Amino acid sequence: MSCSRKIILVAGSAVVATLVGMGGYAVVAAGDAATVQTAQMSPADTIKERQELMKGQGKAAKAISEFVESGTGTAEDVGKHAADLKTSAGQIAELFPAGTSIDDNVAKTAAKKEIWDDFDGFKASADKLGELAGALEEAAGGGDKQQIADAFGAMGKDGCGGCHSKFRQKQE
Repeated sequence: MSCSRKIILVAGSAVVATLVGMGGYAVVAAGDAATVQTAQMSPADTIKERQELMKGQGKAAKAISEFVESGTGTAEDVGKHAADLKTSAGQIAELFPAGTSIDDNVAKTAAKKEIWDDFDGFKASADKLGELAGALEEAAGGGDKQQIADAFGAMGKDGCGGCHSKFRQKQE
């Protein structure tokens, strides 16, 4: 299975957007004319994209942790980070096409083959992260630090940890 990147360019209106997905295409429109082109991403590039997404999630989680642990930032900041986590959780599954596991040796990755052995379970884990990030976003909206801490703890344990414990090889 090949990986792909969606690139949408709209000339004349100065709108440029890049979206990652499995059915990649590029649309270039100028006036009344439009062309559609397919752009494929290699398995190694897909691994790089998902690692960037996970690094972004780690940065958001770190910022939330700093709020919970030391009061750095605001509940509003936590809400924004939680919203980002909720959104990115919905992008996880599409960044794990077949052929990108640790056993495929296409790039450095910790993605265990169990992802593809139980892809429905993997998708459910990503969905759970999104659900728990949504609960954290809601708690942040209320501003109560203890509720934020509780929601963050649940997200870390059952969201991030729920997926990593089963589907990610431990890093040294």
